[in-house]
Amino acid sequence: MSHKLLVVDDDYATRLMVKKSLQQDGYQMTLCSDGTEALEVLERQKFDLVLTDLVMESVGGLELLAKVREYDSETAVVLLTGHASIETAIDAVRLGASDYLLKPVNMEELRVRVKRALERVELERRLKEAERNLTYSATIATANHEINQPLTVIISAVDMLRMELEKHKIRNTRLENYLTLMSKSANRIADILRKLREINSPKIQEIPLGMKMIDFQVEATDLAVEDRYILVVEDEENLRQILNRVLESAGYKVFLAANYKEALEIFEHHKDVIELVLLDIYLPDKSGLELFSQFRQLQPDIKVLLTSGFEVEESVDRLMRQGALGFIRKPFNRQQILEALGKAFKLQPSTREA
Repeated sequence: MSHKLLVVDDDYATRLMVKKSLQQDGYQMTLCSDGTEALEVLERQKFDLVLTDLVMESVGGLELLAKVREYDSETAVVLLTGHASIETAIDAVRLGASDYLLKPVNMEELRVRVKRALERVELERRLKEAERNLTYSATIATANHEINQPLTVIISAVDMLRMELEKHKIRNTRLENYLTLMSKSANRIADILRKLREINSPKIQEIPLGMKMIDFQVEATDLAVEDRYILVVEDEENLRQILNRVLESAGYKVFLAANYKEALEIFEHHKDVIELVLLDIYLPDKSGLELFSQFRQLQPDIKVLLTSGFEVEESVDRLMRQGALGFIRKPFNRQQILEALGKAFKLQPSTREA
């Protein structure tokens, strides 16, 4: 990338010598004869580095430095002067100067100093970008978890309401329209959250405003089950109760646990009948990874289906290698969770460790 440099000096010969020297390194150069002209240029253009004389009529180098920092804090500023003093150097550093050279300037030394200043600019930009990405990732991960929990409850509750209406043979077009609107809106929120997570991927740089949400349609499958026992490990109370109703309505027998301790106690007492565990990876007292390990020690062939609203790809990959049968991301609806369970019951877990 060719860097853009602004050279400001009221001495014509100095400007030409600086231009001739720095052009050897392929920089795009803009020359100004005083600080006033430089300020006008800075209002219209952005530069990677400003090289300016310290003492000039009208607008001096320190004033120009302050303006540059005000316009763009990432722009490097190197000061040139034949009027050196300790006080001036301190002022320049305090205001954010990248470097400070005395006139007459050694042109080879200038090239080295400019290159070094630009390298610092690039490093600072990369560090700030990395920091922004980390902050963004943490924010999105937290938002996904906090929103996905109640969103899953809403999606599942809509499904349960429809089942109740069908069970009691209630036909109400307006109510059905409201339920459809709730379901579509909830799924649209879920799609937006998924898209936001993908922004961190280098393959996706941006998500257009007003984009069409992905339509997840699951083909109808035979969800009939025999008397099978499932342990649901989920710390969110509302979601836990919704899952209980969804699974029982499909014919499953359900044990509920809100944390590591409850789950382990239930599993130890009922491991002979529990065929599958629906395990939230993030629990309030201990990691789901530890609980998975305990389950496999007590019953090596236990089927485990993972779930979470967090970004947990590494944990999921690790548990899949250790024998987990699958992962379903929150929020999910009744159809999706029942289909995932149906597939899991047909699979055989591996006892191989990573």
